[in-house]
Amino acid sequence: MNALKNIGTKLAATMIATGLIAGAAFAADSTVKVTLPEPVSLGGATLAGGQYSITETTLVGGVSIVVFRGEKGDTTTAVAQRTAEPSADQKTEVVLSHEAGKLHLDKMFIQGDSVGYQFADSK
Repeated sequence: MNALKNIGTKLAATMIATGLIAGAAFAADSTVKVTLPEPVSLGGATLAGGQYSITETTLVGGVSIVVFRGEKGDTTTAVAQRTAEPSADQKTEVVLSHEAGKLHLDKMFIQGDSVGYQFADSK
């Protein structure tokens, strides 16, 4: 029984340490704000029109986790691939496509970042 308690304690400590490391990495990244003109599809989610704070955490292999936080507290997370295609005018922007009567979030560029972000097919 004591061995099970030790395993549980080690597992909890590992989970807490992992959470702290992920939290520290996430906090180190910058936050940008964008305004979506109307509802936009992103993966299986729909982002309502309005202002969003966006943060990004880069994982191994050029894959990023991008978190969209709405002004009303709603949060959506998406996976994006970092690309070598920066924005031509180097400003922060999201690129939307219009298909089948819906807007889809395709790409995102951050001012000062040398790469763009391509979101998984959200159509």
